[in-house]
Amino acid sequence: MAEDMKSTNGNSISGFVNTFEIPPLTMYESLAAMAQERPDEKALSYYGKDLSYTELQSKIDNCTRALLASGVREGDVLALCLPNLPAAVIAFYAANRLGCICNMIHPLSPPRLVGKHLEETKSSFLFIADIAVNKLRPLLEELKETQTMKDIIICGMADDAPAWKRPFLKIQLRKNKPEKDLLAGLTPWNSFLKKDESVSKIPARSKDHRSVCAYLHSGGTTSEPKTIMLSDYNFNAIAYQGNQLLGYPLSEPAPYGKSMITVLPLFHGFGLCIGMHTCLINDIKVYLLPRFSAKAVADLFKKNKANYICGVPTLYEALSKADEMQEADLACLEAAFCGGDSLTPELKDRFDKFLADHGSKSKLREGYGLTETVTVCSVMPGEFAERNGIGLPLANIKMKIIDSESRETLPANKIGEICVSGPTTMLGYLNDKEATSHAIVSHEDGLDWVETGDIGYQDEDGFFHFKGRLKRTLKVSGIPVFPKEIEELISSLEQVRYVAAIGIPHPYKMTVVKAFVVAHEGADLKELEKEILRLCEASLIAHAVPQEIEFRDSLPQTLVGKIDIKVLEAEEAEARSDTQAG
Repeated sequence: MAEDMKSTNGNSISGFVNTFEIPPLTMYESLAAMAQERPDEKALSYYGKDLSYTELQSKIDNCTRALLASGVREGDVLALCLPNLPAAVIAFYAANRLGCICNMIHPLSPPRLVGKHLEETKSSFLFIADIAVNKLRPLLEELKETQTMKDIIICGMADDAPAWKRPFLKIQLRKNKPEKDLLAGLTPWNSFLKKDESVSKIPARSKDHRSVCAYLHSGGTTSEPKTIMLSDYNFNAIAYQGNQLLGYPLSEPAPYGKSMITVLPLFHGFGLCIGMHTCLINDIKVYLLPRFSAKAVADLFKKNKANYICGVPTLYEALSKADEMQEADLACLEAAFCGGDSLTPELKDRFDKFLADHGSKSKLREGYGLTETVTVCSVMPGEFAERNGIGLPLANIKMKIIDSESRETLPANKIGEICVSGPTTMLGYLNDKEATSHAIVSHEDGLDWVETGDIGYQDEDGFFHFKGRLKRTLKVSGIPVFPKEIEELISSLEQVRYVAAIGIPHPYKMTVVKAFVVAHEGADLKELEKEILRLCEASLIAHAVPQEIEFRDSLPQTLVGKIDIKVLEAEEAEARSDTQAG
């Protein structure tokens, strides 16, 4: 059972188990243990084609041998530039079994960025999806001329799909069918796997579970992107407490027959750790979706009675509005988690009502994390799911709020910088010791803390709340203004769909607030602008009231679905420059 935790005011609140022993296993060994324990349970499903743990284990074995036959050795870096395909799961665990490092790259990244990620990590093998071949043509032609890339494996969207689905996926490919000259020298996934026949023995890896097993790339929404080094130990520190995240005792065996909709991308910590690894080592069937589709999600609820889903706020916004979801029976849904971006109280209330109206007893539970700690550090426990906030720290993880300058721990309800310490802390930034030393700092308590650059507070009951990025704190006439506070307030209006607030130049205040708003269809924009100003003037300090409001049809998003503040600021700066030049 969950142990009691003491809140900041001394009251006892029920939360997560405070500590547990993390098994000294690699990610592959953790999966293999579940495969041995429950060989016939379903592990993966791709458009209705299921793989049992035994079948998944067999495919990982085949892939491991194929890697060995291709010259892969322990310590090599394998780049996985793939959507959520069975091949991505299989290749990841096969590489992990050999002690290789998986370099996880967004499959829609432009050639220049993929090339940068390959070069800085010294990746020697590249796995890409067939639909991305044409887009990456300049890079692929360049790579074929070099000696650094030993092989490029093309994974088909239809390779592991059921027979009925393949024609639909091939229609999609036909629009981007690569020419034969481009495919020359590249290895199809199924041909690659046949190489396994020449290898009979798989050597044991010598690297331990605390060495680097994956490179993840930060989104770069508020600072320069970094390549983050993570270990098996980092991932397992979260994955082995999957039961308590879902409301089951940590000390008991995983329940049977549960399933997760994994639409969050595997190149991201949230998708890789929670959507894939946590599920697979806890006997939770993974429904892989390579791209978000409200219809596909609705079908998984209607036909397959999926139990869990994780997503970013924009996913839940889209689901609540989708026609395909309006008749869905969600009685099967036991838990819905939101992370990757801040969840406004308005969206939480609206989605909670949506869940109740569709038969689910669950409520949307917000969590908090960052790639420097793999993913989730805290989440709202199920028994407090009606509350707003990012909840309580997971087992073995400590969180606190500090004054960024003095590094003194702040009392309840005081806003400061969120700090995290525990076994999920990254090994560091690749080739950047200076940046690592700024991110991971030893405090007076003797612990190493990740100083997140995020602003928040801990309330008197012990629950944490996220307020925004430290670098997004604006100074208007010298007064601190928090864009997150403005965004939450404007989002509470019924006619507002998305909102982002940034700072813009001002001749004597230096900076003032500008709000970008996406309204729901049919909204009267003139009246909505007046309503926004009335609400802000009534609710915020004068410095925080937007001086400009711009309505847009959409806002730029990062590769993982967050509103991209950095791009928005760049667009605004360019527009102002053009205006001045004109």
